[in-house]
Amino acid sequence: MPHFKIDPMKELETISQRMKQFVDEFPESFSFEIGKGFEPKIDIFTDANSVHIYIELPSVRKEDIKLLLKDNVLMVNGSRKPDFEPEKLTAHRSERAFGEFSRRIALPVETDANAITANLKDGVLLVTIGRIAAQKDQEISIDIQN
Repeated sequence: MPHFKIDPMKELETISQRMKQFVDEFPESFSFEIGKGFEPKIDIFTDANSVHIYIELPSVRKEDIKLLLKDNVLMVNGSRKPDFEPEKLTAHRSERAFGEFSRRIALPVETDANAITANLKDGVLLVTIGRIAAQKDQEISIDIQN
């Protein structure tokens, strides 16, 4: 009976490479979730005074976007509509995603709900929210009562 030597780590590496190749073959906007369409990409940065959220919304009009801040979570809802009538055309290739989108973005620091601006330019929505200064730890002496 012949003996085969198997290297489990080599097998895992091969499987990993095959999975990466499989995933790389799909368009960036492809989703394994049924019914999921356009999902904007985001970047979040902070400085001493503000949180800056950049949201990619190509071909989305400001009238089609709704922003809501609640409990330090920014909710972005809207829709991306095609600029053509798809029912009148025959598709030969379709990689762009359209439809409703919704993102819930937990903010990394405490924010001031009264200091918010939003600006849509060149397909990127910039939402800037003021930070609430972190309270410094205070040392308080507490008397114990009988």
